[in-house]
Amino acid sequence: MLDTDINKLSGEYEVIVEALILSLKSSDSAESEQVLKMIEALRQNIQIMLRLSSDVDNKNQPDIGEDEVTKIGDYALNLLDEISISCASRGMQDQMLELHRLSLPIVLWLKKHNGKVIKLDIIVNAIASYANTIKDNKQLEVLSGVIKNIIDVTDESIKQDLEATNPMRPWRILNLNWGIVATRTHNPEVMQNVFDQLIKNIPVDSQQFFNEGMQQMDIVGYPEPVREVMQKYAGGFGVQGVRH
Repeated sequence: MLDTDINKLSGEYEVIVEALILSLKSSDSAESEQVLKMIEALRQNIQIMLRLSSDVDNKNQPDIGEDEVTKIGDYALNLLDEISISCASRGMQDQMLELHRLSLPIVLWLKKHNGKVIKLDIIVNAIASYANTIKDNKQLEVLSGVIKNIIDVTDESIKQDLEATNPMRPWRILNLNWGIVATRTHNPEVMQNVFDQLIKNIPVDSQQFFNEGMQQMDIVGYPEPVREVMQKYAGGFGVQGVRH
């Protein structure tokens, strides 16, 4: 279910936008023409990304720096966002969701080529959509790993969390979803690793997350090892007994 293979990106993209293209072509307007241009621009951008990956895989040194990689990835993410908005305006909610999810292979492409994510919005939407549908513990562990990759590749300007008073900031929501996904894995080791990161990434919000998580332990009836981890963090201590 959780697919982040960059090599499948082009084919999946074409399938998703097929209905949107038909809808746009049936409507003769400047707006429709603009969206069609964006669809083509993203198509070309994906091919650039795939060629770069192929060069790296074949040990051909590409003549491109990290800043350029970041620009290519950011352009792809912004186009995805704009095209998904067009889907939403036409009632194509499924296609909108699938376009959001295509942001994840782009993130992993950025990580592979040492680029950075400088806009999180569409990526956060993709993670939330997976978090709301995945039930299997092992798949949740995979999703937790994907979120870690996103955190790793996020630009330092976002990690500084300068808008800490805004509860809807994507950085906060991404980290809180990471904590929720980790808890739902029922894997104490995964929980501990993620919770330690939450304390570093969103220190203002992490304690509230642990407190609310402890309340959920009673409501949902989590296994005892899961409860023990949450109880330690809610009590202000990490697993190693270090106060946070």
